[in-house]
Amino acid sequence: MALQFTLSQQVSYLLSHCPTAMRGRILRELSQWLEGSRPPPRSGLEVGVLRLSSGIQVSYRLDRSRQQVEMLDAAL
Repeated sequence: MALQFTLSQQVSYLLSHCPTAMRGRILRELSQWLEGSRPPPRSGLEVGVLRLSSGIQVSYRLDRSRQQVEMLDAAL
């Protein structure tokens, strides 16, 4: 599944101030976790918070039927 990302203003601001390699790593880690996660819920929507191995905590909303991830919040 190829996921399409949208970013909240806060996440966009945070990522715009990170080195390019870090931005790529965060998006890659989140994508890999979501693609490998448990089977989709019946509604196709999932909201959650997770801590990536890079140390970033991400709040997200995943719409599996549309293959879209909205990054709602991120923190170090």
